[in-house]
Amino acid sequence: GCVVYSRSGKKLNSIQSGLEERLQSSAALISQTIDANTLRDVRCVNDLNCPAYINTLGHLRALRRMNPDIAFLYIMRQQGGRVLFVVDTDETEKQATPGMEYKQVTPALMRGFTGASVLPEITDDEWSSFLSGYAPLKNGMGEYLLGIDMRADQVQDKFKGLRIAGLISLTSAIVLALLFAQHL
Repeated sequence: GCVVYSRSGKKLNSIQSGLEERLQSSAALISQTIDANTLRDVRCVNDLNCPAYINTLGHLRALRRMNPDIAFLYIMRQQGGRVLFVVDTDETEKQATPGMEYKQVTPALMRGFTGASVLPEITDDEWSSFLSGYAPLKNGMGEYLLGIDMRADQVQDKFKGLRIAGLISLTSAIVLALLFAQHL
């Protein structure tokens, strides 16, 4: 019992580490496709018709649609100790608008303004539960970051699939061991 749990725990940890690394590297890659200088004038809801906002939103939504694991992509800026949305790919009425403050600031999110980082666990906010990665925007000068969220239910489904595969593998190994033991 303990050996199987230990092995499956290691496999789950390596899968979670893999997801975290993928989120972090994806955020880092995508963040370099957007120049923060183009977004400096996007500050409030009145800027929704600004070409820089429209073009960046379209770019991020296209990228999000290419990867079914991505729930949301967004850009935030920090100003005076506050973290504010600049662009959010949410297509529902819950879409964060430019200048909207994000109140659930974590150390990992703050590290994302200066280097790639990832939340070490699933986090809940007003939108849902996510595993998130962050990276600074090109020319962001510590002020802008790109965030990428993977839905927790998708992460949980991946873990559940591994647990089921592990149980099937264990059961098969036991059956095979019993069959071999009977023929010896």
